Amino acid sequence: MPSGIAIEHFDEGVYASNLWCPDNDSSYPDRHLYAPPGLPQVIEEAHLWLGASDFSSIVPSLLAGIALIPLLGLLARDWLGEPAGRAAVLLAAFSDVHVLYSRIALTDVPWITCLVLSLWLIGRGLISGHPAVLLAAGLTTALGWWTKYTGWLPLAIGLSGVIAMPLLLRQTRPPWGNWLKRMGAVVAVTAISIAPLFVSLEDTGGYSAVTANHARYIVGLTGWLSSATSQVEHMAAFESPLTFVGVLVACWFANGLPRRFTWNAVRRRLLPAVAAGGLVAIGSFSALVLVAAGLALRDGLAKLRHNDRVTPDQGLAWTMLAAWWIAMTLTTPLYYPYPRLVLPWLVAGWLLVGHRFACWTTFGSPSEQSPDAASPNDRILPVAAATGLVLLLLAIPTRFLTRGIPAIAPRTAISGLADQVIEAVSNRVPSGNAVIRIWGEPALFFQLSNHSPDRLLMQPAGGLQVIHSGEQPPDIPVFLIIGPHAGDGHFHPDALHEYEPVTTFEATPGLQVLRNQPPDHRDRPMAFRLYRWRQ
Repeated sequence: MPSGIAIEHFDEGVYASNLWCPDNDSSYPDRHLYAPPGLPQVIEEAHLWLGASDFSSIVPSLLAGIALIPLLGLLARDWLGEPAGRAAVLLAAFSDVHVLYSRIALTDVPWITCLVLSLWLIGRGLISGHPAVLLAAGLTTALGWWTKYTGWLPLAIGLSGVIAMPLLLRQTRPPWGNWLKRMGAVVAVTAISIAPLFVSLEDTGGYSAVTANHARYIVGLTGWLSSATSQVEHMAAFESPLTFVGVLVACWFANGLPRRFTWNAVRRRLLPAVAAGGLVAIGSFSALVLVAAGLALRDGLAKLRHNDRVTPDQGLAWTMLAAWWIAMTLTTPLYYPYPRLVLPWLVAGWLLVGHRFACWTTFGSPSEQSPDAASPNDRILPVAAATGLVLLLLAIPTRFLTRGIPAIAPRTAISGLADQVIEAVSNRVPSGNAVIRIWGEPALFFQLSNHSPDRLLMQPAGGLQVIHSGEQPPDIPVFLIIGPHAGDGHFHPDALHEYEPVTTFEATPGLQVLRNQPPDHRDRPMAFRLYRWRQ
């Protein structure tokens, strides 16, 4: 229900607080370090048209998450065929991770939607050379770049796919020169469309300030394995029986409904579905993606070894998909394991798994045409299905019976915390104006701004200092609330000599927030302390 959706994530508060920061160029302080102005501006427009609320804040992400599913189907159908497209669409629609982040006011899902649309248009534009398609590809890439600083990724994937074609698929003889020219046109359109963003950043330190801020979250090669392990754990924590059901449905319907419900017709759907479902049930969807990627690599190497000819559009699709998934696999764990960073990798994983389901459930294979000859897959599938059934039975008490669906669980802890803070301040200042300064908690700042009466004034704070030397102290009470993000982990309580403690609150937000915390804090409530400034 919409009543269970509320701004809780740190970045959500940054993006949704334009209306509450008129004295700071109508944006949360240092907002440019977290994201370009695209999504915050769209959320602001939603507030103006629909009224400022938690639900209107997530409407852009929600619409983008819905749009992603048919767009993914278009991309998958063009690249991998109709059955793979159908399976990928079903995997996306049932994905707990996708449902979760489509209901959060973050840049990730809107950008992923632009990424999928951009890659679809780039692929079509490179093959057809149609100017309108190339123009649309560049504009869509720029739109994603205005949404998230990683918006250049479609260009990198497209260029990598074009360059890899003549190196890996020498028998294909693609029109490489034409493709490079067409890719150059997409790059040019993107560059022109994104240039105003870089010009606007000059007033706040330029793009170098953005990259310096992002560099703080790089863990490097030494932290790669730990970060990758954490990302797998995050996916397993977010997943519920919903993802498992999605795997079964996608595998069963990848090739449409069977014409006959005989064992020979059903087994190519049922056995792979049980095998894949058991792996996801006991582990996570990431394990199935790794299996699908490994099998795709095996098939690709076999084609190269036998010099199998592929059409230029098929070769381009596979080189772009390989560049996409491999790049995300290698680079995502180089950053601090924020769960949302796995989304680009996951979307490429839907395509790989969808293709594998299409292969497993395709009818008319040589083994079916000749009953006397059983292929290796025919011998392996029953064993894999039996193993999957055992894993599924083991997962029922360990995973299925111990959780609901985290993606749609209510997340109103910070909203409730805001009401408690307002009540505590109102008890101490029952009439007249008062200022509440919120240090390093933009989600709480948004909730307080949206819930408080007009007499309580909210101010985002970057430290303890209320007034500068020589300034007159305010003639109204000033309060300060400090949460776990204050001082970016470098806060020292001894510095509070100008404040008197009022009370302490605790809040337990949703998994999408708790999973951002260090491992030893993920199972603990988040503490918030309220102080009053000694005037």
